[in-house]
Amino acid sequence: MTPDLYIAVAISGQSQHVAGMGRSKNIVVINTDPEAPFFKIARLGVVADYKKLLPLLTDKLRAAMNR
Repeated sequence: MTPDLYIAVAISGQSQHVAGMGRSKNIVVINTDPEAPFFKIARLGVVADYKKLLPLLTDKLRAAMNR
């Protein structure tokens, strides 16, 4: 079974991880390295520090769920 959504955050085990997540339906990558191989297979990629991005994303998701 493959996941509908796979979110890779600050992953460093590149080749093994790419092989494992490659069949996911939707891949979102958050990484500070714009050359990370994950970006080649991601549907959405964000070059950012996850420590700054995730709190903002969490707040937005909570707000959207409470509408």
